[in-house]
Amino acid sequence: MRNKETHYALGLAFLFLAVGGYTTIHHEMWRDEIQAWLLARDSASVFELFAHLKYEGHPGLWHLCLMPLTRITHSPVIMQVFHLLITGVTVYLFARYAPFNRFQKFLFCLGYFVLYEYGILARNYGLGLLLIIVFCILFTERYRRFIWIGCVLFLLAHTSVHALILTLAIGFALCCEYLCRNQFSKPLAQEIAAIEDKKPIWIGFALISIGIITSVLQLNPPSDTGFAVEWRFAYESEELSKVIHLISHAYLPIPEFSLNFWNKHQLETYGFFQSIQIPFCCLLIFCSVLLLLKRPTALLIYLVATFGLLAFFYVKYYGSMRHHGFLFITFLMTVWIHRDCSEISLPFKRLNGLPQRLFSPFFTFILICNFLGGMTAVALEDRHVFSYGKKVAEYISEKDMQDMTMIGEIDYAASTIVGYLEKDEIYYVHGRRFGSFVRWDDVRMPDVDIPDVQVVEEANILRNQTSQDILIIMNRALDSKLITEHNLTFLTQFTGSIVDDEGFYLYLILAP
Repeated sequence: MRNKETHYALGLAFLFLAVGGYTTIHHEMWRDEIQAWLLARDSASVFELFAHLKYEGHPGLWHLCLMPLTRITHSPVIMQVFHLLITGVTVYLFARYAPFNRFQKFLFCLGYFVLYEYGILARNYGLGLLLIIVFCILFTERYRRFIWIGCVLFLLAHTSVHALILTLAIGFALCCEYLCRNQFSKPLAQEIAAIEDKKPIWIGFALISIGIITSVLQLNPPSDTGFAVEWRFAYESEELSKVIHLISHAYLPIPEFSLNFWNKHQLETYGFFQSIQIPFCCLLIFCSVLLLLKRPTALLIYLVATFGLLAFFYVKYYGSMRHHGFLFITFLMTVWIHRDCSEISLPFKRLNGLPQRLFSPFFTFILICNFLGGMTAVALEDRHVFSYGKKVAEYISEKDMQDMTMIGEIDYAASTIVGYLEKDEIYYVHGRRFGSFVRWDDVRMPDVDIPDVQVVEEANILRNQTSQDILIIMNRALDSKLITEHNLTFLTQFTGSIVDDEGFYLYLILAP
């Protein structure tokens, strides 16, 4: 039986790598993927990397993993390969050890989040998912392997702010379970009592605590940060409604079948679904709670993590699908580990058996929606260009212009080109400085649109200072009068990408 499960897991992992590899070849990385690469590439030391990360809003584990790769090559393609392999390992471990049937494993491993958001798109979230799967595998014998649990959660807290929220929920629930073990679970109390040396358990809790504290310290922004600086504590019904809608986004992630499908949801194009969306989201949460009702530890993790994430989306940063996916990952994690949690009896007999009878169809329905979302995303990724940063870099190289002085507006979009060109730096109008990665401080004027005239004037200043041709990279077309007045040469344009603000217009100012 074990051999059959191992073979199935290997087969599913190879299938994932085949589909994921094909899609990755056709995926043009966008600014957030390239930003992490440039930060790792252009930080001279680990200390300098963490100084730069202060503006990012994420801990640094992913960037630390990338640093050795940047010393091998300056091509960010190696990051894509590395990331896909990480998710391939995740798929194998899930297919090998998850307590679900083979059909459910297949649906999950080719679902929207695993295949696309945390597989194709090379970000820090895929590493977090791997660590969550490892935690679920270790959970069965958690108190006999508590140091390993502590190590995994220590690392998990350093993958993303959303994974940090999950780590807080897990750590809190495990602490409650351990301290209250004698009150509701004799088998658990006996198991822990049989462990003669309790020191590893306290070391594990210490590792979890240190991981949480050090991650929070990393996430504490400097005084001159310019990104997501506001907090929303006042009640706003419209914003609260938007946050509740995220539950359906995460559990049923079927993207809109269009060019700009990313972070858009097909179900929300139907008026009927819009009218029932909030009750439907509440029903999803209710059904999830019902499934976990007899297992207090799993239920506590689910409630703390789910409402912690929703609170973060409301008060700090609304986020995108990759962030909202942690609501689904929380659900998946708790339905995996709940069978290994202590069980209590409920006062109503029907509630003791009903949740388990409802579990399989409810879980399968959610996984089918994830699978449909994954296939839709892969098909649209193959059909359309995700970002034109790669093709612009290829065009610049073909025209032998890669060594020219360049000026980029907007900086976060132009940085994609810098990564693909393997260029040291270009001039960013936002912030009026040279750089490669974007520095999210208040100097870059994040909420100010730079007038086209200012962009051209600064390009002229650079031309006069360097006595060289200047390549201007724009995300919008310049006015014909401005082109004529400053004697610009329009080279080409790349428009119509999935990320709609990563299309580009290239102009040339000849040296005086």
